[in-house]
Formats: sequence, structure tokens, C-alpha cells
Amino acid sequence: MSLYFIAVEPHNELIDKIRVIQKDFAERFSSSKSYSNFPHITIIPPFSLRDDEETALISKFKDISLTTKPFTVHLNGFGSFPNSKSPAIFIKPENESELTALFKEINSAMKMFDYRVSKFRPHLTVAYRDLSPENYRKSWMEYQTKTFRDRFEVNAVKLYKHDRKKWNEIAAKTL
Repeated sequence: MSLYFIAVEPHNELIDKIRVIQKDFAERFSSSKSYSNFPHITIIPPFSLRDDEETALISKFKDISLTTKPFTVHLNGFGSFPNSKSPAIFIKPENESELTALFKEINSAMKMFDYRVSKFRPHLTVAYRDLSPENYRKSWMEYQTKTFRDRFEVNAVKLYKHDRKKWNEIAAKTL
């Protein structure tokens, strides 16, 4: 079995800006999980498939007929998921409709693999998993009023595979 997920990525300059924020969470709030991952907005969260299904997955992914056209994601401020066991802090996309449309098209195609997601809340995570409830409260007090504004063009969606150390792009689909 292998893990896969589908996401969109910002451009390199924006990735560098986000990495500074992730590093702040790693250094000041003991939350390094997000820093060890690359900045992205998840379209389809991680799912498992048998290794012999990978070729079919890549083929189906490349063959998805997308009607979604390239669009700009506007990022504005920070949000959070205040889950008591695993809180998260993220950068908020302002315009979610295009991301939601992309999600719906790809999610529908995933039924071939007996996998469909019921909820979609687009976000760009900067701290999660190892963010303790105490450090969540401290960091959220600070970050909920911080300003962050930027944007990036989405003209491709990418399929990633986990190699037990990191995520690697294995296919891309242009919009």
C-alpha cells in the first residue's frame, strides 16, 4: 500500500514566504510537522491504494476532463481549526469557489477507486499535528490578528506519492 494525495501549489516566491511562517511555528511554538512539508492547498486528502493500482491512478488522473480554467487564489489572513486533539492554523484562501469547483471535478473522478471526500475546506496549513493545545492558544492569540495577503495562479493540479520520508510529485494535470 502507498499513500497519495492531490493538491495545488503556490509559486516559489510565495512558498518561500510561507516557509518563513512555518519556521516561526517550528521554532517558537514547537510545531515542525508543517515545516517539514511543502506549502500547498489539498484538493484530495491522503488516501491509500495498493501499489499495483498506481498505474491506473496516474492514468485516470491524467485523463480527468477538467472544465475548470486557470484561476487566481487570493490569500487573506489566518484561520484555525481549534480541534482539542489536533489543532491547526492556516492561511485562508479568500475565493473558495474555484477551488471547490476543482475539488468537485476531481473528487467525482476518484469514485473509480472507491474513494470520495464528503467535505472540502480549502486552506494552506502553517501549523498542525504537533501543535499542542497550549501552543495553539498562544500562537492563535498572535496569528489571528496578523496580516497576510498574497495570491497565486492555479494552472495545474498535482498528484503526489509518499515515499515514507516525503511527498513526491508523480503526475501533473494542467487546467
